[in-house]
Amino acid sequence: MAIRIKSKWSKTVKRDKTSEDFASALSYIGWRLALDKARNLHGEDFEYTSDHQRITVIVEFMSFQVHLADRLLFSDDHPEEFRNDVMNKIGSHSARTMQENCEDLFGPGDYRTGYIKTLNLRSGEYSTYEFNPGDSNYSIYRHLAKKIQDAMGLSQTNKWVMDQIVDIDAVEMCKKFVEVYNSLMR
Repeated sequence: MAIRIKSKWSKTVKRDKTSEDFASALSYIGWRLALDKARNLHGEDFEYTSDHQRITVIVEFMSFQVHLADRLLFSDDHPEEFRNDVMNKIGSHSARTMQENCEDLFGPGDYRTGYIKTLNLRSGEYSTYEFNPGDSNYSIYRHLAKKIQDAMGLSQTNKWVMDQIVDIDAVEMCKKFVEVYNSLMR
């Protein structure tokens, strides 16, 4: 299923874009893509046993995209202060979105802290892998797939989820995220 994502700034916005603007847009796009890929797994007959499991998968997809944003900002040679500001704000925006969605599903609680811990942990893990927007990036996709496999379990139904992520979902998500990132940064 293809997802439509607005990838251009409104023509009514004439001012220079701030780190807040970029962070908000990238966080929203990341959330939409993560949700789409979590739904896609279900549509491909992979099985979630609970909403907690589904949220864990969304967190993994989000963590991957937040790391992609950092890699893209770094490779574009943005000033360190701008890059740090965007990354901190992406973390804040995405944590707020996760908190709101988890409260809707599970009731009041502190979901933000666990989400931020996962973002930081995955960032360190993903940083050990090569990444180039134009390449296959098999190793980093495989790491994402392993984290999602761990979250979904090794049931007979889910034993091929890693192949789905590495061969299809991670490739599509990365391609779309990079495309939108490039469009927003112009």
